[in-house]
Parts: sequence; C-alpha cells; structure tokens
Amino acid sequence: MLYIRELMSSSKPAKAKTQANLSQYSQTKRQQIVDGAIRVFLKYGYADTSMNRVAEESGVIKQTIYSHFSDKEGLFRAIIETLTLEHFRNEFGDNLSFEESPDVVLRRIGTVFMQRKDDPSYIALMRTVIGESARFPELARLYVNTVIGPAKQALSAYFAAQKQLQISEPEATARIYCGSIVSYIMTQEVLHGNEIIPFDSERFLNTLIAMVLGQKK
Repeated sequence: MLYIRELMSSSKPAKAKTQANLSQYSQTKRQQIVDGAIRVFLKYGYADTSMNRVAEESGVIKQTIYSHFSDKEGLFRAIIETLTLEHFRNEFGDNLSFEESPDVVLRRIGTVFMQRKDDPSYIALMRTVIGESARFPELARLYVNTVIGPAKQALSAYFAAQKQLQISEPEATARIYCGSIVSYIMTQEVLHGNEIIPFDSERFLNTLIAMVLGQKK
C-alpha cells in the first residue's frame, strides 16, 4: 500500500514535467513555423504565399500550422507581433511607466522604434504591407490595429498624465511623435532616402524630442 502511494505521488511531478515539456515543444514548434513563414511571406508576398510553402520552409506538415494558427491572416499577425510588438514588450512590458520623466520615455520609445530600421526583416515587412495594401487592405488594417494603434494609445495616455507638459492634445501629439519616426524609417529605408537625402537618426530623434517637450535646440 505504501508503495502504491509513493508511486502515485511520484507520478504527479512526472506528469507536470511531461506537460511542461509538451508546452516547451509547442512553443518551439510555433516559433519554427513563424520563422519559416517570415522567409516565405517576405519573399513571395501575401498573395503568393501558401500554407504548403510555409510548411515546406518550416519543416512541418500543413496540419501542424493549422493547429497553431487558424488561417493565413492569423499567421501573418504572428509575424507582425514577432517583428514589432515583442521588441516593445521586452522594453516596456504592456504599459508605459507614468513615473518616468518624459525625456526618458520618449528617448526609449524612439530608440526602440529606430532599432527596427536596422532589421531587414522589418523593412521587408513594411514593403509587404504597403505593397499588398491595395489588394489586401486587411493587412494594412491588421498592421495599424496591432502596432500603430496600441503604441499611439499608450503614448496618448502617458502624455495626458504628464500635466507639467501642458499638452492640450495628447492623442494628436502621440500621433505626431510616432508618425514622424515611422515616416523617417519609411523614407530612409523603404524609399531609399539614405542614398538620396541622408540624415542622421540620432540628430532626427534629438530634434523631435525637443519639439515635443517644447525645448529650444
């Protein structure tokens, strides 16, 4: 009887360990699919990407992809999150800290944004979203809802909480700040502005922060 009780009690950790291993395996497999899908989407575009191609590139069967992602749009959403949101979450978590000073927060946000311009996969993602936006407007909406919308909302709330800045339009100011950086990256990296009208990113960011904070340069 004692042996049976010991056997049952010892099986619980083993079961928990097995579940943990399965969860880790599932996460690894999911990331494997996303990594393969990034290469396929950015090479062929949204229209010419098929689940068969993603499966072949990822080294999995098609059913495995559908077990992790409901459809192609869901898979593309995961790519957007991988190439954009994860970087912001690693830096800020799910919310901006209202306790940090505006110059620190704006510098951190700007730096995280600017790091994206040096990622070829992110630049290729922007080209894909823009290039496919006419035929697949849902991709542009997905990008706005997943990336631009939350960033604008978080920064708007932060500006509204910083009464010392006396910002009468927190949402408009957040749009101007985020939009200026996105425009800079698009102009310099997507539209080859670096070759035509080069401009130092640090100089750009310093000036933008000073303008938002009402400082004179």
